[in-house]
Amino acid sequence: MKIDAGVYFWKNQKTFSHPLIRENKILQQQYLPEQLLPSLHRNGMEGCIAVVAEKAEVETRFLSELAQTHPEIKGVTGWLDLYDPRAAEKIREFQQYRSIKSYSIDSRKDLPAADVMELLLENQYWLELSPGPGAFPENLKSLLSENPEFVFILQDCGNPDAKQPPSKAWETGIRDLAKNRNLSCKLSGLFTQGNRKTWKPADFYPFLEIIFDSFGSGRILFASDWPLLLISGMYVQWKSLIEKFMERFPEEDRQKVFGENASAFYRI
Repeated sequence: MKIDAGVYFWKNQKTFSHPLIRENKILQQQYLPEQLLPSLHRNGMEGCIAVVAEKAEVETRFLSELAQTHPEIKGVTGWLDLYDPRAAEKIREFQQYRSIKSYSIDSRKDLPAADVMELLLENQYWLELSPGPGAFPENLKSLLSENPEFVFILQDCGNPDAKQPPSKAWETGIRDLAKNRNLSCKLSGLFTQGNRKTWKPADFYPFLEIIFDSFGSGRILFASDWPLLLISGMYVQWKSLIEKFMERFPEEDRQKVFGENASAFYRI
């Protein structure tokens, strides 16, 4: 099954804190599954993982309820305040939504309390790390190495500045983090962090070389970032760029990146 491991949905009557949405008029409208499905089908994708666009409990409910009526949504990456004293209670409450597969956390913080982590592990709710732009948090490597039983997923390739060649700091950080076998990487974010509308495929190849060399095809997930990618181009352009880059890879590696890894990690 071919799966897009990272898309977003939202309604248009909201004030967003997400900088890309706030700063780009093309994103300041409604984006729901009905608008994505034609692009998924045209590109041979059979499903997607919906990720919260805002760090809010209501967003987790919104996506989980969308998943109940749209079978193409194979899973949800939600958000809860996992540091709240009532976090364990909230996780149990949200178990009613079978589509929730993981939770997004701020990787600049330490992990939640032990009882919360135990409950997440018990339910195989993995954690998705969003380090934000700039240097990787100093605690991130120890966070991964000290929790080998957990699966972690790095969002947006660690948010490098793709308007220029890979920085030495980003490359060193990626290679160090990837040594932890419990960390995988979503192949997303580069398109929106690059030179919008004036990009060339060759702009992204150095980043892809480092990502694939560091993680290997078994720990990389294709993700489009739709509709955020619309500020830089079309769905087919990002997918085709990755396909072109992977032409020299064995077919089994391409299948892993475009769906098999996501199916395994999100238990689809």
